[in-house]
Amino acid sequence: SGLKEGNLGSGLEVLLTIRVFEAMLGDSLHSLRCFVKLLIDLMRRAGWDLEEAANSVHPQVNYAKKGHFRYAFLSYICLGMCQNFDKPHFGLHGSEAMCNENGTIENNNNSYLRQLIEHVASNPMEILSKNPKCEFSQFCEKKYEELIHPTMESSIFSGLDRKEKVLDSWKSLTVFYESFVRMASSIWLLHKLAYSFNPTVEIFQVEKGVEFSIVYMEDVLRKPSFPRKTRPRVGFTVVPGFRIGKTIIQSQVYLTDSETYSVA
Repeated sequence: SGLKEGNLGSGLEVLLTIRVFEAMLGDSLHSLRCFVKLLIDLMRRAGWDLEEAANSVHPQVNYAKKGHFRYAFLSYICLGMCQNFDKPHFGLHGSEAMCNENGTIENNNNSYLRQLIEHVASNPMEILSKNPKCEFSQFCEKKYEELIHPTMESSIFSGLDRKEKVLDSWKSLTVFYESFVRMASSIWLLHKLAYSFNPTVEIFQVEKGVEFSIVYMEDVLRKPSFPRKTRPRVGFTVVPGFRIGKTIIQSQVYLTDSETYSVA
């Protein structure tokens, strides 16, 4: 895989390696996990039935341990953030001519790598305040509305302990919002990097019930959870996989035993 033609010079080709993509993916997963941990904590404090909520995301999953329902929330946020990752502008409307972080207009022929470098050099929170109509701002707004819909947001923050100080509630909301923006920024950068490769990095996910394949999948628990006599199958995809040329970065999946899918 190599650099798309542009005016950035061959010196930046070092950025476009599988190792760099894997490192940036790792950063994205860290920010995703931090946000999901905060989300689960707020839901718990607001009195949510977390197991019921997890079941609404991925119904009828046979979890190996009770606490594993948290992977359903990680899956919900991760797959939601990566929806339309396979489209040049994340499927945003009117993206053919949208402003970048500096407020200037760009078109489809501009370098994704240049946009990545510009974004890395910027503070994502400042981008939102200074350029609320730019592509990144629209991306954050769209994803927030899709994943944290008004009913959910209202329930989380109005359901907090009434004895809690208003200032503490405000801090909780601020930390929550900033954590979301950091997560969105990391996925945004990963998308820009993916489209800097030639050919473009491809994304994939695995359907529920598919038999485990070590080539395309990695157990999100990273340890054997089932007896050898059973053939594990995919309960749900937690993190999508990526294809860089002929190299596969495995999709992280939550596995369940084959009996879950046996025909009655």
